[in-house]
Amino acid sequence: MFQFTLTALIFLGFEIFLVLGLNLQFGMTGLLNLAFIMFYAAGAYTAGVLSGPPATPPSVVFIGGYNLPFYVGVLGGVAVAGVLSLIVGALSLGRGLRSSYFTIVTLVVGVVALQFVTQYQNLFDGSIGLLNIPLPFGGGLSSNGFTYLFLGVLASVVIVCIVLCEWLRRSPFGRLLRVIREDEVAAQVFGYNVFTTKLKVYVLGGMLSGLSGAFTIFYVGAFGPGGWSVGETLFALTCIFVGGAGSTWGVLLGAAMIELLFVQLTSLLPTIQSNPALISIGRGIAIPLLLLIVLRFRPQGLIPERVPKVAIAEQPANEVATGESLSVGVSGRSEEGGDD
Repeated sequence: MFQFTLTALIFLGFEIFLVLGLNLQFGMTGLLNLAFIMFYAAGAYTAGVLSGPPATPPSVVFIGGYNLPFYVGVLGGVAVAGVLSLIVGALSLGRGLRSSYFTIVTLVVGVVALQFVTQYQNLFDGSIGLLNIPLPFGGGLSSNGFTYLFLGVLASVVIVCIVLCEWLRRSPFGRLLRVIREDEVAAQVFGYNVFTTKLKVYVLGGMLSGLSGAFTIFYVGAFGPGGWSVGETLFALTCIFVGGAGSTWGVLLGAAMIELLFVQLTSLLPTIQSNPALISIGRGIAIPLLLLIVLRFRPQGLIPERVPKVAIAEQPANEVATGESLSVGVSGRSEEGGDD
């Protein structure tokens, strides 16, 4: 049971990266990005081909296989996910593109990327994906020792990401993101480059997604197309809605509830011989039901986003352009209470 708890916490760490990145894009900025999980896959595949062994044709075919250290694979996965999100964001966040069209574009991009990787055998071994990725930290550790060390490294990176995301939420840039979410036209009127700001947060979210993918492949040792369908993005969105979109602590609570209670703990239930898939089916029903209940009775989530109290004041255009004084909406000064 103790080993199961450690494993559950590790998978929770992977999910935390995802919800933090998607909360930056959707919760704080209002960008409903249905291609989000594609950057998770980019991080995983890149880490795998950088740190994994060379392919052994004709049975296994993929690019790369450089046997580089674990940290190189992680950094490479984050970098590639960031570059890919920069390209996709630059194309899909075009000026004048309505939010509904942006969502459709990202959905199409995600589906096309999944089909391409699945069908093109020479890239990442098609539908089979990458296998036998070596465990990090060398081969001299026991199973328990590896789990402890991996969880320690993962927890350290998770804490750093949480602190950075919360700092970003409180910063002038975070307040600007909320302005864009609530009234994009107002932000443009006050001289902000909305396209550039959206692109920045799109890349930041994509890099967090790639970080999750890189850590995932090093722990699981394999990764394939079955691990990054659109449903994975919807799962992360559910965590955000349940916890509280825009709230760092809210999305963390949502991820912990759904990942630990609905995914990990249900895996301990005994298998029903007459229908072995019944538990999986029940899980697939229970999570959407939870989402519907939350949207009906507490649409702001379990821990709602705390919006600063704002006093409206006129400001010279050159002050507004600096980005230091805009709080939420057309603001001059903010009076933030509590933990906000």
